[in-house]
Amino acid sequence: MAQQNGNKQRGWVNYFRVLAGGYLLYLAYRLMRGIWDGTAEQVALNAAAGVVFAAAGAVVLWREWKAYQYAKAHKDDPDTWTREDALPEDTDTDADADADRGGDGT
Repeated sequence: MAQQNGNKQRGWVNYFRVLAGGYLLYLAYRLMRGIWDGTAEQVALNAAAGVVFAAAGAVVLWREWKAYQYAKAHKDDPDTWTREDALPEDTDTDADADADRGGDGT
């Protein structure tokens, strides 16, 4: 069961994301296989959908891999996990907070 406490999320949702990413890659393979075998009726559509599914699956799996590496590094004390550690490039938090309150970010 997943537990969501602030920015912390634990449980089965990570396994679900890995399965979803793997399924997207499988769908991409199935679409591209029709092109390789010569059985695809709409080659352009199969190719476009295959590329989109492969990219989406790769992104999902890559993000879960990064999350796994982060969790492994903080395994001893998961209560110290924060979203800020995962996103070091996000340094303009004042403009984001002002925009959330309806301001223009200035």
